[in-house]
Amino acid sequence: MELRHLDTFATVLARGTFLAAARALGCSQSTVTLHIQELERELGVALFAREGRRATLTPAGESLRHLTQRVRDSVSALRRGAEEVRGGGAGEVALGAVEPAASLRVSPLLAAFARTHPGVRLRLEVSGTRTLSRAVWGGQLAFAVCSAPPPELRLSFRPVFNQRMALLLPRKHPLARERKLRAKDLASVTLLLTEHGCAYREATESALLTRGVRLECRLEIGSIGALRTAVEDGLGIGLVPSDRGLRVAPALCLRELADVDVRLPIGLVTREDSPPTPAERALLEVLATGLGPKLSPPERGATPRRGV
Repeated sequence: MELRHLDTFATVLARGTFLAAARALGCSQSTVTLHIQELERELGVALFAREGRRATLTPAGESLRHLTQRVRDSVSALRRGAEEVRGGGAGEVALGAVEPAASLRVSPLLAAFARTHPGVRLRLEVSGTRTLSRAVWGGQLAFAVCSAPPPELRLSFRPVFNQRMALLLPRKHPLARERKLRAKDLASVTLLLTEHGCAYREATESALLTRGVRLECRLEIGSIGALRTAVEDGLGIGLVPSDRGLRVAPALCLRELADVDVRLPIGLVTREDSPPTPAERALLEVLATGLGPKLSPPERGATPRRGV
């Protein structure tokens, strides 16, 4: 059964005669007759009783009337849905992001995107760079906002902003009196760091080595959120990502290192061999524009930065 046969059937119902239906469809009357005959042959029943030029529905034709309308409505909805998908207005986009970018930068952009693309379903996974990069490589995520992926995955990395690092410490700590600290000040404190392999930790250790400071970590914590709690509980001073809009507990404060520029490029990680859908492309454009200025063109096989 072809959809055009149902369209012809519905047009005959609306116009009353085969001739009027042919004029409405822009075809010959013989074409309308052929469509109805083919439909009747496939269904094995007569749909119209011909009375002169007028066509009257048979009981079988009356039953088909309601079914035809439902089928045509469903097809119309399918076409509208396909048009939305082609235009980026529908579908699902799964993406990932590291903290604090996920909460402070990505989330507001997703909210704005959702308002302009109400038909698109969004799924955000928050994790470390290595985990997110492997999910992009495996196709579980369309793209991710994180540091540079491991080069063996051969993913594309487009930096969009620099994530700065800062010291998080209690306001009652002696070093809190200083607006900016120096690398040598870290030698006499209990320092809290994220786990080995964390991109933020690697960036911090590399930057401090330029000042001849080798960090001695007294406590290693895998979660940045847990690290903040540990500082609040008085376990030590933490090195954490500092971002615009970042809020800390009233009892804590952030201090920058005056003689060390600790920063980590954060960007968009995508697969080169998997073209984005229209919805994914639309969201990528929003993120590329909204996350921050570009630092450099896309690069392939970038220097590895392991998971946050």
